[in-house]
Amino acid sequence: MKLLLLLGFSALLVWPQSLTNTYSADINGRRVEAPSFTSAGGERTERFQSINGRQVPLEQIVDRVVREDANGKVTERTLRKFDPTGRLALSERTLIEETKLPSGGSSVRETTSRADVNGTFHEAERRTTETRVNGSTSTANTVTERPTLNGAFETIEKRSAITEGPAASQRTTESVYRRDGAGGFQEALRYVKTSSKVNDTITESTANYEPGVTGQLQLASQTDSTSTKRPDGTEVTQTNTFAQTVVGRLQDTTAPMRVKEQDIVERRANPDGSVVETFSVRRPTMSDPNRLGELQKISETVCKGKCQPEPAKPAPAPAKP
Repeated sequence: MKLLLLLGFSALLVWPQSLTNTYSADINGRRVEAPSFTSAGGERTERFQSINGRQVPLEQIVDRVVREDANGKVTERTLRKFDPTGRLALSERTLIEETKLPSGGSSVRETTSRADVNGTFHEAERRTTETRVNGSTSTANTVTERPTLNGAFETIEKRSAITEGPAASQRTTESVYRRDGAGGFQEALRYVKTSSKVNDTITESTANYEPGVTGQLQLASQTDSTSTKRPDGTEVTQTNTFAQTVVGRLQDTTAPMRVKEQDIVERRANPDGSVVETFSVRRPTMSDPNRLGELQKISETVCKGKCQPEPAKPAPAPAKP
């Protein structure tokens, strides 16, 4: 019996583990702890402090690999959400089946089931994504189905994402299609993302298009971000969000895009392996929407344990003829 306990404890030590805490300030400037996250193996749990001072779970995600071989991978993901007292409020199970295609692409089928009040799981959503690769261009088509009132599954959304260019300079155009009044599918949203990497600097820009007053898609918002690495290893990401709407003022579709918010994230790795991430923001003032106000620190996140991502594994050598 002691040997079994020792083996079980040793297995827990082998799993990568981390604890992440986020702190912010209340209106009086006092430090307040936000929900914390613990990760170990394929399990991630979010906890917060209840009104009686106890640490209770808020959300838990558990991934279990059912099968993995040269043809693909099957993973079972369990999601549990809890109420403010820590009692289970929702349970969801998703089976993710990944299949490699001969062309170098992949097919991913996700089947999600939710539990009713009696704990019985019922299929609630099916999502299939097929990715095709042709040179430096990849096309991913996603179909989402949900049950109707009579129980039969019906397609409720389609997505098409085309990515062009090498990893160092890419452009992705994603279109979201939803049913219109006639029962057909019409483009409802569009996202255009460009990214480039030069040395230690990564630049990204995302334009979001939504239906305007005429029903045609028009530019609604845009984000531009730049990530750089300082000589001391600190990673700094600055993101500017542009929109025609500024908080406290009516939207003017003819007005030029203005900076709605500027976010700055600094990520620093310490010698002990912990990672500290600070989040600061600048927003326009009500009196002058064209100029950003002072930089304000919003939160600080501290991760201890296995916080750095695993290094990329080298690609397997091609088989000899």
